[in-house]
Amino acid sequence: MADPEVVVSSCSSHEEENRCNFNQQTSPSEELLLEDQMRRKLKFFFMNPCEKFWARGRKPWKLAIQILKIAMVTIQLVLFGLSNQMVVAFKEENTIAFKHLFLKGYMDRMDDTYAVYTQSDVYDQLIFAVNQYLQLYNVSVGNHAYENKGTKQSAMAICQHFYKRGNIYPGNDTFDIDPEIETECFFVEPDEPFHIGTPAENKLNLTLDFHRLLTVELQFKLKAINLQTVRHQELPDCYDFTLTITFDNKAHSGRIKISLDNDISIRECKDWHVSGSIQKNTHYMMIFDAFVILTCLVSLILCIRSVIRGLQLQQVGNVAF
Repeated sequence: MADPEVVVSSCSSHEEENRCNFNQQTSPSEELLLEDQMRRKLKFFFMNPCEKFWARGRKPWKLAIQILKIAMVTIQLVLFGLSNQMVVAFKEENTIAFKHLFLKGYMDRMDDTYAVYTQSDVYDQLIFAVNQYLQLYNVSVGNHAYENKGTKQSAMAICQHFYKRGNIYPGNDTFDIDPEIETECFFVEPDEPFHIGTPAENKLNLTLDFHRLLTVELQFKLKAINLQTVRHQELPDCYDFTLTITFDNKAHSGRIKISLDNDISIRECKDWHVSGSIQKNTHYMMIFDAFVILTCLVSLILCIRSVIRGLQLQQVGNVAF
């Protein structure tokens, strides 16, 4: 028989002390009973919901909530995908429309080959883009509009970037150049009847020195509303388009490439009113979103409860064995 003093001295840690006290207070038959109960608890704890239902008739609430959560989140993902598809399509279609509106003679799939090769073609392109901008309401089939800044509408900025000095004489193999870049800009107001003509009749003093010219940029802002979302029971979004038409002459190769970049930002419209069933559908979607959040919270609580029960079971098992 073991010496009691040796047994007490071996229970050094707190966990071992509890285990020793537990062993001293229980008989061998009680230990076997507790061991059997612990095994049953562990077996039940690691059962799947169906096995728990067949064993004790416990309804699988957690499983039902998980399935419901997966179904609702899937529905939300599908709705988000459809909405995002409309947003992407609206962006792409507007960009293509702007290229046809402001680039003279533009045809689809000409992004890599769209260029001009003569000075008159450069001026024609500038004239065309500015005139299209000024008569936007008369030529565009979309709901595009100028950006309002207070009581005025936003202007088109026409900027040219060129070398500070550039005297180039290829025939004599000589040149005199100052690579510092200078910029000159002027603005065209939508509500003013400006017209750009040839250099001789240019009313805006737009004269290009092609020997020094690097780039010419036309930058302006337009706005639009994506009304197609109304048909899908969604509130329309307001779009801000920052358009930049660039005439690239950096290579000075006799070929000036023309490109149109469209920087898009989406925001909620300030003042809107939609009559009909869309108001009810909007409220239903808000209720559905709130129900999804509530279901996810319930699922989180149940998962935390399972983890806590597992830790408690582990602690009881450590004490008992």
